[in-house]
Amino acid sequence: MKNFASLDAYKTHLWKTWMFYRPLESGLAALDWTAVGIDFVSRRKTPLLEEDMRFLGVPHSPTEDRKQPLDRMNHDFAPGCLYVLEGATLGGQVISRHLAKLGIGPETGGRFFNGYGAKTGRMWKSFQASATAYCVADDQISQAVNGAKSTFEKFRESMLREEALARVP
Repeated sequence: MKNFASLDAYKTHLWKTWMFYRPLESGLAALDWTAVGIDFVSRRKTPLLEEDMRFLGVPHSPTEDRKQPLDRMNHDFAPGCLYVLEGATLGGQVISRHLAKLGIGPETGGRFFNGYGAKTGRMWKSFQASATAYCVADDQISQAVNGAKSTFEKFRESMLREEALARVP
């Protein structure tokens, strides 16, 4: 919870998270999610991060983009990636309660961690149902699991790398 102990720590965390999410979600957005049964556009978190960063005065620029953090992206790998991002919305509900102590809420720089708000549980269950219905073959399941593992690992690596680069006021 050290990333949410102060406003400055939170701002830095937002920036580091944005540096990971922006290129990853761009890669995921390039896929056609129709076959998976998921409306990916409604699940994008980068706009929420950018809204929070603007509200809190955290500088960010599309020129800071890095290449896609995962080496491969396809329809079987992607549900695992999205599993991690969607699962983070559940944890965001807990983090939102901590942010409230800093005076941060959905309208005051805390949209990202608020996720879908009251719809978070329904959105998670909807994602689970769609991913489960899509990933039926052993190879698909294996690829999705690899996608989740890779996303977790790359996020960890990114947060450590961005720690060294963090320059948010």
